[in-house]
Amino acid sequence: MKTKISLATFLDTPFISLDTCPAWPKRAVHNFDRQQAVAILAALEIKRPLLIRGEPGIGKTQIARAAAQALRMPLATLVVNERTETEDLFWRYDALRRLSDANDPNRGVADEKTYLSAGPLWWALDHVSAAEYKGTHSQEPFMAEGTAFPRDYANGVLLLIDEIDKADRAVPNSLLEALGNYSFEVPYIGGKRVCCTDLDRAPLIIITTNNEQALPPAFVRRCLVLDLVLDEEKEKFVETLAERGKALFGQKFTDPKIFENVATQLYEKRQELKESGETRLPGQAEYLDHLEAILVMKKYELAMKKYKPDWNEDKAIDELAALTYAKFDH
Repeated sequence: MKTKISLATFLDTPFISLDTCPAWPKRAVHNFDRQQAVAILAALEIKRPLLIRGEPGIGKTQIARAAAQALRMPLATLVVNERTETEDLFWRYDALRRLSDANDPNRGVADEKTYLSAGPLWWALDHVSAAEYKGTHSQEPFMAEGTAFPRDYANGVLLLIDEIDKADRAVPNSLLEALGNYSFEVPYIGGKRVCCTDLDRAPLIIITTNNEQALPPAFVRRCLVLDLVLDEEKEKFVETLAERGKALFGQKFTDPKIFENVATQLYEKRQELKESGETRLPGQAEYLDHLEAILVMKKYELAMKKYKPDWNEDKAIDELAALTYAKFDH
């Protein structure tokens, strides 16, 4: 049954505890703000990809995961790197295995289905035909089976293309037609065209970029754009991060002020790096890592106090800061 969608779908639940899966095994929570909710609804309605831009670790990927869960959509994913090619989104073809079979008189070349694996976009457009081509590298979407929020193909598929700015510039340009028309051809099976025949179940396509390199203007024009930024006003910055830290770690800390203290320290580090001309800045990911590291140290609190009697959570903040922020120092 198709899930009914409105702003309330995103805004009525303050924090969504995200389903874990092999790709994201750590617990995470997400809080949709109105801007994020409107962007997702707009992308669904006008059938355009949603391009989410922002610094690393700010939560771009998490929005896609949370949206898929809120909308009960299967989640298909392509994580981009410098070796990614356009076809990786469409299919994977095991040419080496086919060559091996061709040279083996005991096996011989099998049916093309054996070597062809449907890619994330194929699953997003037509999961029925994609299921016929799982091949040796199945990229079947995450269905959250056995959880409180199982996904249903009746709601369409959420396709996440993560960190597209890591790819060669030719990749986004090559995706224009497929993403715009919801179709592409598969040459290995006689030019079969994969397409979305039911626009009520059209995929929600979310693309993320860290802005490490500029994307082609023609590609950006085809998308709706959501920019994620951390508020540079100190009070708001600290309040926002502290709220997210409390949602994830709850009552695990003795002193609730630790959330504000770590956020304040992060804010001051960002300002220091900015003044030195550094463009890579610690953000939400480092904030949450810092809190988690303090929790790990708390497990060994008795041992810590044996060698350092005055050890406490506040001491841990300073001890771990160097580890958390060292990667941003030259």
